[in-house]
Amino acid sequence: MKPIILLSGTTSTAPNGTPVWALNQDYAECVKRAGGVPLLAVNADCVREYAELADGLLLSGGKDVSTDLYGQEQKYDSVITDPQRDDLEWKLAKAFIECGKPVFGICRGIQVLNAYFGGTLWQDIPDQLGGDHSKGVCHAVALKKDSILGSLYGESLETNSYHHQAIDRMAECLTATAWSDAGGHKIVEAIEHKSLPIWAVQWHPERMTGPVTNPKNCTDSLPIFEYFVNQCRK
Repeated sequence: MKPIILLSGTTSTAPNGTPVWALNQDYAECVKRAGGVPLLAVNADCVREYAELADGLLLSGGKDVSTDLYGQEQKYDSVITDPQRDDLEWKLAKAFIECGKPVFGICRGIQVLNAYFGGTLWQDIPDQLGGDHSKGVCHAVALKKDSILGSLYGESLETNSYHHQAIDRMAECLTATAWSDAGGHKIVEAIEHKSLPIWAVQWHPERMTGPVTNPKNCTDSLPIFEYFVNQCRK
C-alpha cells in the first residue's frame, strides 16, 4: 500500500462565517507525485487516531508560531499567529514522535519543530538580523555534505524564501544542515533530529517542482518529497 501522509493546514473563515481548515494544493500534489496518499488533519481531538492511521506527518507553511510556545513575549506587530493551528500541530508532533513515525516540516514547520524540542525563534529577521527573506525572495543555501539534503543536492541549492522569522537558539536534539545569509548573520535553513526520523526546511520545496516554480529555473525539489515518502514506507 502507498504510505498515508498526514498534512497540517491553516485556519480561515468562509464568506458565510463558517470556520475552515485549508491547505495549498501543491503540498498534497507533491506528496501524491512522490508516491504517498495526502490526508488533511482537521481536528485536534483526533491526533492519536491520526498517528495510528498515517505513516508520516508533514507540517506545512503558514502563520507564525506563538511566542508563548518558546517562552518569549511578542515584540512585533508583524507576528501573526494561529492559536488553533498551534494547538493541533503541537499535539500532532507529540503523537507522531511517540509513535516513532517520520515528521517533515516546511517553513513554519521547521519553526514548530524547533520550538517543540525547546529552541527559540527570531521574531522578525529584518529588525533583528537585517536582510529580507520574505515574499518569494530567492537566494543560495549552503548544505551540509553529510545530511539528507547533501545526499540529494550536494553542497548548495538555490531556494525561495517566504518567511520573516527563523531559528534563533537551536534545540539541543537537532542539528543544522543548511544555512543562508541575512545581513551578515547565518540563518538556519534546514534541520535534522539527531536520532529520530524528523527533519525540516525553512524554504518551500512544494513551490520548486511542477509546471510553475519559484525560482523559475530551479533544481527540482520532488526528490525531497520522495525521500520523505520513502521514509514513511518503513
